[in-house]
Amino acid sequence: MRPEILNPLFAEVTALKGVGAGLAKPLERLGLRRVVDVAFHLPTGFIDREPRDELMQADVGRTIVIKLTAMNYRFGSSARAPARVQAVDAFGNYVSLVFFRANSGWVKKLLPLNEARWVSGRLDQYGQELQ
Repeated sequence: MRPEILNPLFAEVTALKGVGAGLAKPLERLGLRRVVDVAFHLPTGFIDREPRDELMQADVGRTIVIKLTAMNYRFGSSARAPARVQAVDAFGNYVSLVFFRANSGWVKKLLPLNEARWVSGRLDQYGQELQ
């Protein structure tokens, strides 16, 4: 027999404030039926979204947040070709932003030329070019 003070941990998840039948269903699919299951459902990692001032080779392969200024658009000849935006950071380092299956009007609205915008995404290197 467990101590009575632990009984709330073994209650259904719907006993938690803000968890109703609608939220209990997806939690059930994750195997989270009781409050104790939710308490021990720990994160497996995190994404560091600390803003950067400069594009650095050390950040290749990581998700970064940086303020970039769009300088040029390059759209493919077909609708299936990726849209590319040439941009620079505050120190003049170039990067290509690649959008797959993107509408050219949407890209131009999202990143107007010569205006700084915060961008978040994975920094990769293709040849000598940062993307």
